[in-house]
Amino acid sequence: MAEVSQTPGSVLPGADADYIRGIAGGTITAGMPIYKDATTNQLLNADANGSAETAEVIGIALNAASLGQPLRVQTAGVISIGGTVVLATIYILGAAGGIAPAADLASGWYTSVIGVAISATQLRLGIFPSRALKA
Repeated sequence: MAEVSQTPGSVLPGADADYIRGIAGGTITAGMPIYKDATTNQLLNADANGSAETAEVIGIALNAASLGQPLRVQTAGVISIGGTVVLATIYILGAAGGIAPAADLASGWYTSVIGVAISATQLRLGIFPSRALKA
């Protein structure tokens, strides 16, 4: 399998969504897993292949933003992920900063669970950040 191929304009929160708001630390696209930089407090694209900090997923971006712009991030609830997922499959942070099925977990990745597919297009977020756990 591969990371979920997303259409950013189709990433939509469910009725039970929880959010945080912050400032983008770079270019963000809707649907990207996000972490919060400990030094700048800005929101950035997470990456399982980076460091323990970059793998600390806090949620999924709901809008596009450039450096310094406001960003809304969904942290819990149902999300239409903007791509096709497989029902009952667990999804994690991917090495390229996307969302991947747990079966794709590779040695050297920091492991952060994002959620479980509840339909062919939706995830129920159940974010469990890596806390420096490496496969």
